Amino acid sequence: MVRLRNLSCRMFFLSCIFACHEHQARAAEIPLDIITETDVGSDGTQYMFGRLGIKAGVNGADAKEYFFDTGSDSFNIAVGMGGSAPSWFPTQAGTPVSAPYGYMYGDGTYGYLQSDTTVSSVQFYNGTTGKQVADYATSGGLGVALIQASIDTADRLYGDTPGQIIPGTTPGLDSSQTYYQNLTWQQTLDAGQAPDEGHFYGIMGAGDFIYPGDNGGVPGQLTKTGYIVEANGTAATPGDCGQGCLIMGLNAALRAQFFAQVPWRGVVGKFPLSGANAGHQFDVMFQYALDNGPKTVGMPTLLDSGTPTIYVGSSALLDQALKAGITGSDGGPQDVNPGHTLSITGSTPNAQTVTVTTADGNQGDQSALLTVGSNPYTPDGYTLEGISFFQHNAVMYDLEKAVTGYTPFYVSDSNFSNGLTITNAMGPLGLAGVISGTQGVSVESGGIAYLTNANTYTGATSVAQNAWLGVGGPGSVAQSSTVKVDGTLDIAHSDAGQSIRSLDGAGTVVLGDSTLMLSQASGTFAGSLRDDYTDGVTRPSVVPLPVLTGGEGQTHGGLIIAAGQETLTGNSSYTGKTGISTGATLALTGTLEQTQVENAGHFLNNGTTTGLVASTGFVNGTGNFAGGLSVVRGVVTPGDTSNTLGTMSVARNFTLGAGASYLVRVGSSAASLITVNGKAQLNGGTLVSTVTAQTRAPELGQSYTILTATDGVQGQFGKIESNLTGSTDLYPFLTTGVDYAKNSVAVDVARSDIAFAAAAQTRNEQSVATALDGIAPTTDIARPITSLNFAQARGAFNALSGEIHASARTALVQDAYEIRDVAIDRMRAADCMLGAQNGTAKTAVHGRLKAQDAHCQADEGETLWMQAYGSWSHNGKTSNAAGLSNSTSGFVMGADTSRIENWHVGMLVGYGHSSFSANGRASSGRSDNVTLGGYASTHWNRLALRMGATYTWNMLSTRRTVAFPGMMDRQNSSYNGGTAQAFADLGYRFDLGRVMIEPFGDVAYINQQTKSFHERGGVGGLHGYGLDTGVTYATFGSRMATSLHVGKAVLIPGLTLGYRHAFGALTPTTRSAFLAGSQDFEVSGVPLVQDAALVKVGVQTHLTKRLRIGISYTGQYGGHYSESGLKGSLSWVF
Repeated sequence: MVRLRNLSCRMFFLSCIFACHEHQARAAEIPLDIITETDVGSDGTQYMFGRLGIKAGVNGADAKEYFFDTGSDSFNIAVGMGGSAPSWFPTQAGTPVSAPYGYMYGDGTYGYLQSDTTVSSVQFYNGTTGKQVADYATSGGLGVALIQASIDTADRLYGDTPGQIIPGTTPGLDSSQTYYQNLTWQQTLDAGQAPDEGHFYGIMGAGDFIYPGDNGGVPGQLTKTGYIVEANGTAATPGDCGQGCLIMGLNAALRAQFFAQVPWRGVVGKFPLSGANAGHQFDVMFQYALDNGPKTVGMPTLLDSGTPTIYVGSSALLDQALKAGITGSDGGPQDVNPGHTLSITGSTPNAQTVTVTTADGNQGDQSALLTVGSNPYTPDGYTLEGISFFQHNAVMYDLEKAVTGYTPFYVSDSNFSNGLTITNAMGPLGLAGVISGTQGVSVESGGIAYLTNANTYTGATSVAQNAWLGVGGPGSVAQSSTVKVDGTLDIAHSDAGQSIRSLDGAGTVVLGDSTLMLSQASGTFAGSLRDDYTDGVTRPSVVPLPVLTGGEGQTHGGLIIAAGQETLTGNSSYTGKTGISTGATLALTGTLEQTQVENAGHFLNNGTTTGLVASTGFVNGTGNFAGGLSVVRGVVTPGDTSNTLGTMSVARNFTLGAGASYLVRVGSSAASLITVNGKAQLNGGTLVSTVTAQTRAPELGQSYTILTATDGVQGQFGKIESNLTGSTDLYPFLTTGVDYAKNSVAVDVARSDIAFAAAAQTRNEQSVATALDGIAPTTDIARPITSLNFAQARGAFNALSGEIHASARTALVQDAYEIRDVAIDRMRAADCMLGAQNGTAKTAVHGRLKAQDAHCQADEGETLWMQAYGSWSHNGKTSNAAGLSNSTSGFVMGADTSRIENWHVGMLVGYGHSSFSANGRASSGRSDNVTLGGYASTHWNRLALRMGATYTWNMLSTRRTVAFPGMMDRQNSSYNGGTAQAFADLGYRFDLGRVMIEPFGDVAYINQQTKSFHERGGVGGLHGYGLDTGVTYATFGSRMATSLHVGKAVLIPGLTLGYRHAFGALTPTTRSAFLAGSQDFEVSGVPLVQDAALVKVGVQTHLTKRLRIGISYTGQYGGHYSESGLKGSLSWVF
């Protein structure tokens, strides 16, 4: 066995008490050195021991290594006997030193001869780097003991050299024993070496207890709150301490690291300096079980880092071990054989269980050597937990709250500013410091970490598969950009729930009794949220089970979507409430097995809920509400989006409150539907039926089932609304009614009270709409329009109007100009007006060409002539009528004579073809035109008068397409009309050098008359009435021409510029009625231009005395109007 003083189990007490003053200790992380040493027993067996050391100095002197012992309540500093004070303990003048006394261990046969004194300060160092990590000034004096000698009875020297005898009458010693100074210890010290076990210059007591006359452990004197001792780190452990650590000072974040906190058996005193609470030496109660057998009753326990083994003073465990035959293999009859399990559990509700697998002390490290039953080092019924407890747990001595906590996590108070990656090699980490910066926290596979401080890092948090991250106590990761959980996130030990921005991943979130709030949700979580680790969810052995409050049937953890949208695609079983805040969205495609949903925002359920869903917001989807649905306020509507229909299932009861609305989307053949496998209760809410522009419109007279309930429908809607009526962009001509049955509710589509004319914006639209309003809405022509919105209806009105019939009149009136212009040109040519088109052929009998040097002379006798023409025009659209494109071409021929004195008289006949189209109305037409007319001209010197009259028979045909949603017709018609015109032209000629100039003015009156027509096609056909209208044109301008000789040819260019104004009925109309039966209505076509500019450019040439050719371009330009025409002539004179 090892030397018994290494057990540090003091059974004898001192009687020296020092005055003390209250001191506010500072928190600090102080590294503890992990030291493995070997020793040889009396039988030659080599043993290994785990030790904790701490590097400290006093009064600013040299730092030395001290044995760190939680089983001791005194700071014992080796100074030796009979010499000057060593460098590590400088003498302070005026500081009292007590008389020597014995400070004994174990059975009282070994210990120290020491005296008490005080120091003014103590410094702590990192044993590896030598850097000072903490400095405590103790103005009241920190009590320490000066070790003058190590003393033993003769049988405890184990081969060391005995020195002088220490009298047994010395205070603290047993007078029946003979004690010797251990001279070997003194000689080692004198040689400048550590006298204790080759490592230590004494013992720093760190117990949370105090006995009368003792100085008290160092941590208890320096902190009022408490401290943590641990040696369970790894080589990869991050932070400032390393594998072992003393954390001085407690806060909420550190306390929250300890899942198990065992109350003391009582407070027995106060520590000097700090005034902190102090307990019994065996101050906490633990229960023990061997190989999962019966647990002992609570046993007072000392957690002693100075003891290498475990002593459980339980006769019950000894009896169990003896009966099972599991003791004695290592030579000790009470030592449990290797490979058995000792379970250690704090005697407090839901305390965590720590297990130790026993080992053979003769084969190596004695930390797992277990001795049961009575022993020399503990009273019966008491337990001494050695260093192994600290090698597997962090231990918190909470002086302020009088509890001792333990956790298998390595607890760190270090701060991290550049993110943190947690690996399996680090072991279970308890991070009570603050993680800050812009980088994130990543827990890799096998990593385990528990966060208990309000962290401020803004990077992402990720938990890999087979990784575990806990956030508890006052801990928070609220500022992390997102939390991705593919392993396990545990918030069951949070003080007040947890807030994170968003949740992603496919792992598990364990809530316990805590609520998880998503403050800026934007993620998709395919995993499970649950109360605990049941149903096969993997839990690391170091993680305790959540403690759920209440009994069976109680609710626990919950979820709140505070803002943004979170999508849950997995199956979750948490039992607390799910809250959706105003403006937030929860989209469910998975299952919420037990939670009750309280929705004030938007709940999109395309999955399954088994708890009641109570909504005051917006709830929709095609999922199953297996626990019932109660819409108190807000809106419920089946379907995913505003453009789709859907069916929503309710497995229990459905309730629609008085302040709620059921939004039904109506399609062409179906509507939204809620099916209830229970009772549907309508408490006077609002039914809103709506059709979107992207949905095929419903039809007048249709009926749609919107609600079914197996146990009946009770109550009715208190208000019926429809966007069909209220929105001009949807279907304002329809409205809905409601039909109640025992087990269902249906919506009926009916004609609204909004007139078709309400949609009209133009004269034509108003006229057609008014006629349609007079027709029954169920007729074939009116029914399709009831399913249109205002914009579509206006398109339908224009398509039905037959506007092309009115616009055709404009085209025919404009075409009359071509005949008029040909006649005037002929009369000017007959008078040999320079620049006039000449299509003349002299007759063989009467005519002869009078020309000298190719100059024209006025025609005499009878003449036959012919001229071709063609033009293209466009009338721009107006607010009422569509634009019109028109083309016309043809020829005119005539005969005239000059035998009447001073007059030139003739007749003309012509044929032309006109084509016109109004693309904006999907309409077109044509007209074959036959013209007959007469003309006459005279002149008085330079003043010339030309006049004429014509009549054109117009043989019209039209085609138009009537197309709008619900109707596709093609209408055709053929009918006759006539265009009569009379005109006169007055011009005065004068010459300016070689240029002839003729200012002129002309006037024309045109009467256009059409017969009635009857369209053939579909239901949109029209019957049109005959109509005639007149218009007058006045034109003023000037004609100019000259002649040029080019070789032997003569070129005669000409130019006409003019202004034309129109009077009378410029806007043509037609009066029609629908063949289906309606009142008459009037429709206007595209109007004639009122003011226009006239430009005519041409050139003629006399190639020979007999051959003449000419070409001219005519342009007319006005507001929203343009026309271009070409005329050509070719003549041969006989």
